Amino acid sequence: MQRLNQMLKTTAVRLTLVYTLLFGLLAVGVIAYVSYNTGNLIISQIQSTVDEEISQIARQTRRGGVRRLIPMIERRARQPGANLYLVSDAGGRIIAGNVRDLDRDLLREDGWLIPPFSYQRFGDRDRDGQAIAKVFSLPGGLRLLVGRDIGDAERFRQIVGRASTLSLVVMVLTGLVLWFFVGRRALKHIDSVSQSSQRIIAGDLSQRLPLSGSGDEFDRLSSSLNALISRVEKLNTGVTVMSDSIAHDLKTPLTRLRNRAEAALPKSDDPEVLQEVIADADSLINTFNALLMISQVESGARAVQLEAIPLAPILRDVHELFEPSTEESGIELVLDIDAEIDARANRELIAQALTNLLDNALKYGSGADDPKFVLRLFADKGQACISVCDNGPGIPADQQEAVTERFVRLDSSRTQPGSGLGLSLVKAVASLHSGQLVLKNNDPGLYAEFRLPIAV
Repeated sequence: MQRLNQMLKTTAVRLTLVYTLLFGLLAVGVIAYVSYNTGNLIISQIQSTVDEEISQIARQTRRGGVRRLIPMIERRARQPGANLYLVSDAGGRIIAGNVRDLDRDLLREDGWLIPPFSYQRFGDRDRDGQAIAKVFSLPGGLRLLVGRDIGDAERFRQIVGRASTLSLVVMVLTGLVLWFFVGRRALKHIDSVSQSSQRIIAGDLSQRLPLSGSGDEFDRLSSSLNALISRVEKLNTGVTVMSDSIAHDLKTPLTRLRNRAEAALPKSDDPEVLQEVIADADSLINTFNALLMISQVESGARAVQLEAIPLAPILRDVHELFEPSTEESGIELVLDIDAEIDARANRELIAQALTNLLDNALKYGSGADDPKFVLRLFADKGQACISVCDNGPGIPADQQEAVTERFVRLDSSRTQPGSGLGLSLVKAVASLHSGQLVLKNNDPGLYAEFRLPIAV
């Protein structure tokens, strides 16, 4: 059922279904047109035949009068064929002809008897026939009916209708078969493209979209995208090399500066200045490390091994890491694990992301009179959710999306140490794990939720 739903979503299958439906409607219209015109043609031919028969009877009647009519009708009635003859008196009693029984009311008025009527013919007691006829008044109150059985014509019309219906069924079945094979072929090609795309999204830019070699629109599109991916891979390699060079070239002198300041600290007459230099150097080094990690995670340049791991131990480790400092500051830090949940993730990156989330909350959410922070693990809608909430000042709703971008800091937090990269790294890690970072109001405070797919 899932594969059928996937096939129904493909353009090739939808076009095949649309064309099959259109041709089916066209065929139904053609069948209706042919059936209608076949019926009209049959009736027209029967009327012409009956008119010709009436003309012959009229010519002979003019020569011999009504006295010759009865023998002539009896003679014609005995001849094989589909023609019908009937002469009745004023009371409707049949005097001559090959019609044994019919509705006597049909003989009351002159003219054509259309639509067809039922009758019984001599020799066919067990079968009612259908016929078209014309009624005349004769001298002496006699009534003359001349008509023709439409059984053969009706069978011909039914044959035409069955042939048209069979053609429609064959066409629809052929369309469905073509739809099935075309859809399968299109879906197979799309699946292979999707699998390659997933590997590319995961960071393997050496992958290319497959080509079938047919030169169709899929191949042309894949070729264009492959050229684009090659270009992105080249640019990404250049950015990675440049980032590594910048990080190394700048981190090295900063590290030397920090080490020299630390070495000179015991001999300095003004140690506070050197301590500030060391702190600034540490801040710059941490900024470069964070930038480098975000770039590597977002570009896929960093090799990441994803495996099914339990999340509860990671939360316990992070809680244990922050618990001493929070107790010392008089902050309540609560760990709430609803269930033991496994997620397909990288332990190092998840721990780093949770550390950033909790550090960010403790840094900017401690403005309440009785600060309280809750680190919680629970499952929701097939996802593992790790939340960090506080009762501090929070973040305005219109700025919650902006604070996840690099170097974005609210005016109220610019006095606090930091570079504005903490939530950016959390967002990048969530994206790498096919998850998301959700920020919303906790009334009061901020509610940050890190969502990950549960390992199957």
